[in-house]
Amino acid sequence: MRRYLTWNWLLVGAVPLCLLLGLVTGYWMMGAFGAAGALCGLAIRNPHWTPRLWRLNTEELKVPTQTEDWSPPPPPRPPTARRVAADNSLVEQMIAQGREALLLRPQIAASLSDAELAAAQIALDESMAIVPQGGVLMRARCYEDLEEPDSLRGERLVQVEGFFLDRFPVTNGQYQLFIDGGGYEQMSLWDESIWPAVLGFTDQTGMPGPRYWDNGRYPAGKEDHPVTGVCWYEAAAFARWAGKRLPTDPEWVKAGSWPVSADGGKPQQRKFPWGEAMDRRYVNLWGSGINDTVTVTASPDSASIGGVQQLIGNVWEWTSSAFGHWEPAGRKVETPMPHKSIRGGAFDTYFDNQAHCQFQSGESPLSRKHNIGFRCALGFCDVVIMSSESPELETAPECEEVQG
Repeated sequence: MRRYLTWNWLLVGAVPLCLLLGLVTGYWMMGAFGAAGALCGLAIRNPHWTPRLWRLNTEELKVPTQTEDWSPPPPPRPPTARRVAADNSLVEQMIAQGREALLLRPQIAASLSDAELAAAQIALDESMAIVPQGGVLMRARCYEDLEEPDSLRGERLVQVEGFFLDRFPVTNGQYQLFIDGGGYEQMSLWDESIWPAVLGFTDQTGMPGPRYWDNGRYPAGKEDHPVTGVCWYEAAAFARWAGKRLPTDPEWVKAGSWPVSADGGKPQQRKFPWGEAMDRRYVNLWGSGINDTVTVTASPDSASIGGVQQLIGNVWEWTSSAFGHWEPAGRKVETPMPHKSIRGGAFDTYFDNQAHCQFQSGESPLSRKHNIGFRCALGFCDVVIMSSESPELETAPECEEVQG
C-alpha cells in the first residue's frame, strides 16, 4: 500500500477527486481548475512517467510506453521465408515458388479470378520494389580515377522506363526451387547458343546447379544467402523461369543512385544507396572482416530510397548489359570474349572505389565465381494490374526494347 502513497499517485488521485467535489458542490470551475492543476503538477514532476494502470492497457495493445522501451522492427524476411505453404492450386504453387510475375503476364492474367490476381499482386509487391521512370547519368569507367570535374566528361544521360526490381538478391533457397522445378532440363529457358554447355553447369558432385553446391543442394545454413557460383546464362534462365529478366546497367544504377532532377536540370544522384559517403556498417566488403556472404537481410540500413537492399557489397550482381558499353570510342577494354557487366562489389572487394553505384566491372558470361550473384527486374509494361477502383485489368503501354 505504501508504494501508492507517493506524490505521483496523490496527484493522480486528486484529478477525479476535484471533479467529484465540483459535481457535489456545484462549483464546476473550481473543480476543473483543481484537476488541471493536479495534471500539470504530475507532468512537471514526471515528464516521462506513466501510471502503472495505464501501462497495463498499453502493454496489452503492444504499444511501447517509453522511449527506452522502443525497439526497431525486425528486418524484412527474404522471399523464401515469407512464402506460405502451397496447396493443390497451380496458382498458389507458382506464388509459393516466387513466379507471380508469370501470373501477371497479359496472356495468363485474363484467365485468373480476382482473388488469384490479388494474391499475385500482393506477392509481387512484397518481393519487388518500384523504380520510377526518368533519366540516369551513366559514367564511363575510364574516367573513374580523374578529379570530379574531369570525370563528369564521361557521363551520358539515359532515359529508363519504370520497372520493378527485386528487393533482395536471389537466394540459395529461391534458386533451389528453380532446380527442383526442372530448370536445367527446360531448354526453352536457355539461350539456344548455350545449349551444349548447359550439361556442364554442375555442382561439385556433378549434379545440375551452382558450382559450389553439393548433391544438388545449397550449403547448410545458407538458404537466405545470395546464390553464387552461377554464370550469366544461369542467372538469365532463372529470371525467365520466374517470369522476369536481368536488369540493365542503367536500371541497376538508377535503383541505387535514385536520381532527382529539379526543373529539368541535370539529375542529382547518390554515390551510394544510403548517401554520399561509404559507411561500412551498411555493407559486407573486404574491410568488414567477414570473408564470406551474409544473409540478404543482414544490412537493412543499406537500402536504397526505393527499398532495394544490398546493392552494394555481399556479392557482385550480373546485369544484362555489355561490359564497357559506356566507354568512349577508343577507350574500351578489349577481351577475347565479350564480357557482361557486373555491379555493386562483393564481400571480398578490397577497394571502396569499386563498390559504389557508378562503378562497373565485367566478367565472362560463362564465369561461375564465388562472389557473383544476381537479382531480377520486370518492366511495368510486362504485367497487368487490377485497378483499385474496379476489378477490371489495366495493361501498361506496350514495352519498348530495353536498352542495355
